[in-house]
Amino acid sequence: MKDTLVTVKSYAAAITGVLLSVIGLLVIAQVVFGEGSLNVIGNLQAIVNGFVGEGASLAGVITLLIIVGLLSKNSSE
Repeated sequence: MKDTLVTVKSYAAAITGVLLSVIGLLVIAQVVFGEGSLNVIGNLQAIVNGFVGEGASLAGVITLLIIVGLLSKNSSE
């Protein structure tokens, strides 16, 4: 059972790493080539504004802090 949890945890960390790399590459591609059919930077801004922009609540800020904490914990392992 413990091996299964370690395996699942490693797969989740690997998928998170790949997705963060893809997001980084898409942001760089949008900066270099301009906005195409996919507005990555605009979508990221909309997500962040949902947490800390107009109409944001304390729950949104706490959720953002938890997500940042989890992602930084994954990147350090």
